[in-house]
Amino acid sequence: MKTPYAGLTVLWVTIAAACSMLLGQSKRPYDLVAVRFCPQTANLPPSFGKEFSQLAQQKLDKKYCRHERKLLKEVWEQKQFESSNPIPESSLIIRNIPATDSKVIWFLVAPIASGIAYLCWAKKSELNEESAHYELEGYKTQIKLIGVSVRSERDFKATSINSNWDKQRVKAGFISVDAMHLRLRRQTEIQDKTHASTLKQFATADSQMDKLRAENLRDAAKANKEKDKIERAKYDDFKSDTTQSNKHRVNELVEALKTWEDGWLWTLINAIKPIWIVGDMGTGKTNTSVAIGLIRKYCLDIPVFRIADRHLNGENIDVWNLLEATEKADNDSAILSVLQDTVDRRDVRIKAKLPDNQSEQFIIDEFTQLAKIDKESVERFVTSTFSDTRKAKEYFIGVTHNLTNAAFGDGTAEMRKGAFYLKKFTLDNRKPLPRIVIKTGLKDDQGNNLSDVEKTLPSWFRAETIHAHFNGTPISRA
Repeated sequence: MKTPYAGLTVLWVTIAAACSMLLGQSKRPYDLVAVRFCPQTANLPPSFGKEFSQLAQQKLDKKYCRHERKLLKEVWEQKQFESSNPIPESSLIIRNIPATDSKVIWFLVAPIASGIAYLCWAKKSELNEESAHYELEGYKTQIKLIGVSVRSERDFKATSINSNWDKQRVKAGFISVDAMHLRLRRQTEIQDKTHASTLKQFATADSQMDKLRAENLRDAAKANKEKDKIERAKYDDFKSDTTQSNKHRVNELVEALKTWEDGWLWTLINAIKPIWIVGDMGTGKTNTSVAIGLIRKYCLDIPVFRIADRHLNGENIDVWNLLEATEKADNDSAILSVLQDTVDRRDVRIKAKLPDNQSEQFIIDEFTQLAKIDKESVERFVTSTFSDTRKAKEYFIGVTHNLTNAAFGDGTAEMRKGAFYLKKFTLDNRKPLPRIVIKTGLKDDQGNNLSDVEKTLPSWFRAETIHAHFNGTPISRA
């Protein structure tokens, strides 16, 4: 039995429309309360007269009690319950307004009925399309069958007529049987030769195509070889030019460092001793540490293996990215883990007896507060930094706000004298001053330790300027 999908579609659309209409006529499904605030007068006998008290009460009722407020009963009860000082019941006149029946069921029936109506219409459309498809395919099949039948019938009739005419000609003596056999044999030979000739033509065409393809591949290989030769020559020239240019940039920067104030900057950068940079906020400590790291990277071929800073992704992110470090740590937990791993890594590198060309850099910022989180790990790291970095071929730079036992641990005061301790300055905690004091690290010509040596930094000694020097904008030494 065929399902009347069109009728079902109309039925469910009607049901959906009716439910929507009934939904719009649904009544209120929730309880309300009507509240009037009617405070009682305090002007009561015997302090005041009865008539005065009545007038005072009427005045209060006229001002407050004639206003009624409607709200949800559940909300009213909750607010009264939660209030630390609820309004006395004697001051309120509460009228309950019960809920009326709701017809929210139509809210569910209406979309369901609409969905069923859509499905019925979709099914009807699908059946119509399928029926039309099969009807068209049957029509095309019938046309093909009729065409094949007519063509076969025509060929059969033509062959029969030709055979009958040949028999009639033989019977009438117009042609002999031998002549007919000879003609048939010649036709067969012609067909065989035609077939063989066609096969040879195909074979010749295939051979020519294979030859043409082989020549194209040969020419392409030759062209690629010439192209590779030209590109290799260009690359060698470019590499040579780049190498010469980089050497020139390196020599230019090293010369500028060596000639600045008796060359103390080059002494600092070329030494493998740990460097600690100290100062208030806004003194440019981070930028100076990155500048030193970049010079070591470009001029000494020492890559930056690891950087650690709890503010790594803050305002200095662009400066940190110039170093292109292999590993980064940007929170206290990761930094403490890095400190422990660095100590172990130094031990491994010391045992491996690495050559100088396998040196690496480690830069850490915001070191001051780490001891408060894990004092034992920090003290172990500090001790290793002052004793193991040279043997481990590690160029270390640390940035901190102060260089005290609280930050570095007890018993490290004497060890700290063997490192570079640079102090930076600012006037307004925003713009760094060129002034710098080298508390420890420098030595005189006799190898004696110098302390509190006043120096200055050149204006071009900034991370952005150093990076630009090796990327198309040389420094200005003016």
